[in-house]
Amino acid sequence: MNLSGLRRWVARALIAGVTTVLTVTGTAAAQPVGPDAKAVVIGVAGLTWADVKGSPELTALVNQSNVASMSVKTAGPNTCPIDGWLTISAGSRAWGNVPDQPCGDLPAVAEGKIQGWQTYVDRQAEHHTGAPLGRLGASRDGVCGFGPGAAIAVAKPDGSVANWSPEFNATRLADCRDAFIDAGVLPPREGRSEALLQLADLVSKARAAGGWVLLTGVSQETVDSHKQTLAALQLPPDNGARWLTSDSTHRPGLIQLADITATVLRGQAADVDPAGEAKAGPLGGSEIDSTGDVHTDAAAVIADRLGANQRFEQPRLVLKWVAATLAVALALALGWFLIRRSSVWARRTAIFVLLTQGGFFIAVFLATATVWWRWPSPGIALYAVTIAISVAAAALSMLFLKRYAYIGLAAAAYLLLLIDGLLGTPMQLGSMFVDGPVFGGRFYGFGNSTFATLAVGALIVAGWVAQKLIDRSRVQAALAVLVVGGVAIVVDGTPGWGTDFGGILGLTPAVLLMAWLTWRGSSSWRALLGVAVGAVVAVSGVAYLDYLRPPEKRSHFGAFVARVFEGDVTDVLVRKLQAALAVFHSPAGWVLLVAVILLMLATVLPDRVPSASYRRFYHSEPMVRPTLIAMTVCGLAGSLLNDVGVIVAGIMAGFAVPMLIAHLMDVRQPATVLPESHLVQES
Repeated sequence: MNLSGLRRWVARALIAGVTTVLTVTGTAAAQPVGPDAKAVVIGVAGLTWADVKGSPELTALVNQSNVASMSVKTAGPNTCPIDGWLTISAGSRAWGNVPDQPCGDLPAVAEGKIQGWQTYVDRQAEHHTGAPLGRLGASRDGVCGFGPGAAIAVAKPDGSVANWSPEFNATRLADCRDAFIDAGVLPPREGRSEALLQLADLVSKARAAGGWVLLTGVSQETVDSHKQTLAALQLPPDNGARWLTSDSTHRPGLIQLADITATVLRGQAADVDPAGEAKAGPLGGSEIDSTGDVHTDAAAVIADRLGANQRFEQPRLVLKWVAATLAVALALALGWFLIRRSSVWARRTAIFVLLTQGGFFIAVFLATATVWWRWPSPGIALYAVTIAISVAAAALSMLFLKRYAYIGLAAAAYLLLLIDGLLGTPMQLGSMFVDGPVFGGRFYGFGNSTFATLAVGALIVAGWVAQKLIDRSRVQAALAVLVVGGVAIVVDGTPGWGTDFGGILGLTPAVLLMAWLTWRGSSSWRALLGVAVGAVVAVSGVAYLDYLRPPEKRSHFGAFVARVFEGDVTDVLVRKLQAALAVFHSPAGWVLLVAVILLMLATVLPDRVPSASYRRFYHSEPMVRPTLIAMTVCGLAGSLLNDVGVIVAGIMAGFAVPMLIAHLMDVRQPATVLPESHLVQES
């Protein structure tokens, strides 16, 4: 054994001895701790669950810890160490690094101040993050910092730093109320094992000071590192080792950086004025809590977290391959049909591929039921099951519903998402339509893509049911629209279910207008104004009721109302506007906009559409027009009121248009002879 190996062996033995003593003897560090106990946060850039697995010392801590994956997405496109520590300082997502530049060194502390602090303050204003830098330092007395990153975390709003040391000092730690320790950046390859060994030693020393310790990744290692959720271990547990969660994620085993600040402040920052001028906005996170069953198998916990990383990372990557596959198949099928119009097989193949595109909007959610991330090759598994479910959905709908297959696909999507919403949206995390924790997307509830899918399904189903009733009674048909659409609105918008503020803003006026058109057959400016007012009142009422709940229990609705009342809503609106306009940074965005506008015009000016089969279809049954107009209104409102802009209407069209074309291709005779079940068709 060489000298380096001997040192490592001795260090491991000492750490193992300390861990054993802390576990067996029942010292203060090993006893359950109350919510007001000292908090010691040890942050390290790039700490992954693979590191925990590769370090015997960290693995040994798992069974003594509440555990989670840490989402380190901040306001900027990348999370460098400066971004992570600034986010902890502000208690909400902050922007630290300069885009398209590598992660630099953390700023130094000179004469008691963070160098270049004003640059970071200005950067928050430039990017409208609304992050109040220095909130943690201004809100909590007696917080100590050790290391350059910790200096940023505990700095005051003016960048001044007190109770700070450039290196860890165990003696000083004992006198701190709470503490943040910067454990540096893990080396990419060589020296990583030694760094993990030193990290385990640091945890042991921090535990000896009493209270509880949170060891967590706070950022990616470099600006171009492979993104994944990082590791977080909180010890000792207060009631057995369990999964960590928070009200900001609603997901056992998942927390985010801003939750750290909320936990250390323990709700004390709500009325703090860190800048001395205006109140800081609501915290971007919630207090960390433990939930679920007790875990006692470190290997199983680590395997679960590594599998979760696959669940978070793969969907966006695989989506591109699935989309490319469907696009190629569609191009080939339509090309064959255009060449061989008289061929029955060419027609049937084109129809089948078009319906497979519709089936994709079912598969994208149902695929999560296969727990593909636990398969030997997760990416390949996700691709395979998504294609298989899409094909199966198309085949079954064609087999049982023939030319009305689109109704089956729409109803399946509608019912599937209603069930998912009622169950707390378990099918969302890991689906291709959710950015997830790696990219900082929605942690719970329905996102924009899910809303678009639900809206198409709900409006088609509402139109189909209304068509069945309209000859008997227009009032009954209108009530059916309100019931079917209303259920979708309730599930989509209820906090704890869909929790989708922007979604109900788009779907509510569409359902109300569709019900009016079903009842009266035509509209007027007075009716349109009434629909708009009714939608605003309904949405505002839901948001205000959510605002009345305790701050830590509010969803996006209540948090938005709180920002409005506090005069802190400008940055939020600007960020959403910027995000909505970002789609036009590429030619594809403009192409999408033109396509959406043309589709919307086709629903209000059907006689101008150069397709005889579409014109016959539009006028074939009473509920076709209200359904298409309702989808147009929903797509328009959803695009204007959501932060992805025209993409909402684009996704609605991606679901509806292929099914419409498939239906029109399958209609061999004038649409007037079709049975009334023909109903609704999408745009």
